[in-house]
Order: sequence, then C-alpha cells, then structure tokens
Amino acid sequence: MAKTESDVYAVLLAGGKGTRLWPLSTPDRSKSFIRIGKRRPLIEESRKRLHGLIPDKNLIIVVDKTQERLVRSLVRGVPKKNILVEPFGRSTASAAGLAAIELKDEDIMAVLPTDALIEDGNAFRKTLKEAIRFVRAKDGVIMSVGITPTAPSTAYGYVKLRSRIKGKIYSVNKFIEKPSGRLAAALIKRRDSAWNAGIFIFKAKDFLNACRSHAPVLYRELLRIKKNKREKPASYRRMKNISIDYQIMEKAKNLYCVKGTFCWRDLGNWRSAMEVLKKDKNGNAVFGKVNLVDTRNSIVYNTQKSTLGVIGLADTIVVSTKNGTLVCAKKDAEKVKELAGLE
Repeated sequence: MAKTESDVYAVLLAGGKGTRLWPLSTPDRSKSFIRIGKRRPLIEESRKRLHGLIPDKNLIIVVDKTQERLVRSLVRGVPKKNILVEPFGRSTASAAGLAAIELKDEDIMAVLPTDALIEDGNAFRKTLKEAIRFVRAKDGVIMSVGITPTAPSTAYGYVKLRSRIKGKIYSVNKFIEKPSGRLAAALIKRRDSAWNAGIFIFKAKDFLNACRSHAPVLYRELLRIKKNKREKPASYRRMKNISIDYQIMEKAKNLYCVKGTFCWRDLGNWRSAMEVLKKDKNGNAVFGKVNLVDTRNSIVYNTQKSTLGVIGLADTIVVSTKNGTLVCAKKDAEKVKELAGLE
C-alpha cells in the first residue's frame, strides 16, 4: 500500500487514568500501555496498524506527565518533539487541540485512541485512506469513523447517518453520546446508525475553527499555549474536562462519517476484555496460571507466577496482578473504577 502524503499525521491519544481495567491498569499505567493476554501493549499495536500508511516521523503521541517515561520506552523511533506531554489528563478534546496547534493549517490529523482492539489492519488502513482523501478535497470537514453495531450498548456513542456521499462516506445527522438502554435498543434496528469508534479525521485548521465556535474556552487556552508553552499548566486547569464528543462532535456542522469494515472492540472494562480472551468449555475467559472448579461464564486473569484457584463461581470477574486483586460480579464491571479511588 502506498504511503499517504507527508501532510497527514496520526495523533495517538495515550492518556487516561486506568480505572476500569484495574488492577491490570492503574493511574500510572493507563489502558494504552497494558497487554491483554499475550498481545503487545495496546499503544504498540496502534502504531503497528499504521505501518504502510503513516510513517513514524508523522506520529504524534499525546500523553500526560505521569506516563511520559512509559511512552518514551515503548515508542522508540518517534521523534522526541512529536511526544506532546500534558501536565495532567484533561480530555480528548484538549489532547487533540494540543496536537492541532503544533501543525500547519492544512495538515490532516487522524486522531486515534490507543485503548481499542482492531482486527484486520488492511481494512483499517483502507478506511482511513478513504476518509483522508475526502478531508483533503473538502474544506471544513469533521470526519468520524462509524462501526456497524452488533448489540445495543449504552457504553458507546452513536452516529446517526443522513445520506451516502460516495463510497463508504456519509453525511451525518447528529451524534448521540452514550444513549439510554431504550434508545440504544431502538438505534441498533436502524440502518442509519453506527457506533462512534472515537476516531476522527480533519484538517488542523478545521478542528481549531470548530473549537472556536463550540468550545471557546478550549480554543482560547490552546492559543495561549501556542503563544507561550509555559502557559500550559495554567491553561489546562482552565480547560473543561469534557470529551471531544461532547465539546465538538455533538455541536459541529459539516459532519461526515466513513463506515469502517474492520472488527473493532473498545476495551471499556473487564467485560469487554473477556471478548478477546480464549474461552474454555464452560465459557470462562482465562489467562495465566489458574485452576478452576465448578466455575462458568467468568473472567479469571492472573499475571502472577503462583496459581490462582477459583471454585464455584459464575458470571464473576477475578483478576490478580502485582498491583492488587479484583473480585466482582460481571454485571458490576463499570463499578471497578470506584476501587481505583479516582471517582
């Protein structure tokens, strides 16, 4: 596959607090830096998927100060100036903005989370190339990547499509961020709805213009940082801790979506992690040295050298790492963040 032009940059978002996959992830090691099973750290997988499309010299990694050392140890080959360090985590909107002010107006940004699992790298790159071509040809475009839903989910945002423009690109009616269960059940029945994969493509100037219109505080503080890097800590304290989805995508005009044909899984919590682990005959997702008796439909994950034994459990999450031990019902997977003491 031919490389795209040199004006295309991949912005990898590698921040986060590591709350929902505790104790595998922690405040000092977000999901971007963990391994699920025998896979490589997620940020390495994100980088590998871009090979043949965007060169290392055009990778920009945004990370908060506490995880800066981790980034530098894992992504050798990326120019030092391309690692943008936030004084502390704010939001995906702030991270994307920090990258935008470093680029030229016409440079194209593909903003990518690093905490999702994506299968079929060829289809992924083909999807991005189609989006990049469209963004290059049309000013003012804010592009997202949509995935065909496989189940009703209140954990994902949705993109409601309007009409097909060309190929797999559609105009967008609106974004619906984390709908109610009733609405999610209704959306999955519609052909004009897609999951929002959290991947966005736009020119730097178009994103900043959208910030100016819909997130004026963010825009003002980004300009202060661009003028004087020493303003970064103070500016970050004034920024709202609200995602790009809420600050920009739900409000912006000229929205488009490219339908992705690759398999996408968001690693939101331990239940989603269960989907990518090998299961035994009793429906248990197992990793590491474990011994199970009368246990079914559970996640048993052990990174320790000693054996983890589980007896008589069903629909349960059991995780043992050097950072701690977790035992909870699968239905309470979202509550794990409370154990991390951050919310």
